[in-house]
Amino acid sequence: MRSYHRDRESDRVTMGRLLLLVYPLCLLVAMTARIGRVFRHGDDTPGQSVFAEARASAHAVVGYAFHA
Repeated sequence: MRSYHRDRESDRVTMGRLLLLVYPLCLLVAMTARIGRVFRHGDDTPGQSVFAEARASAHAVVGYAFHA
């Protein structure tokens, strides 16, 4: 049982580190996409903040990496 908890804690630490690496990349992509939408469509109001969009993308990417 202890090894299970140790493995789960190790997975959490690894996932946190991956999020720290992936989040800036997702933020950059989200900002670039947002800027591109403004110049293409004019005044396009987004549904959420660019930071929330990047966070959701980063969690999705890391989640897929852990379930693959």
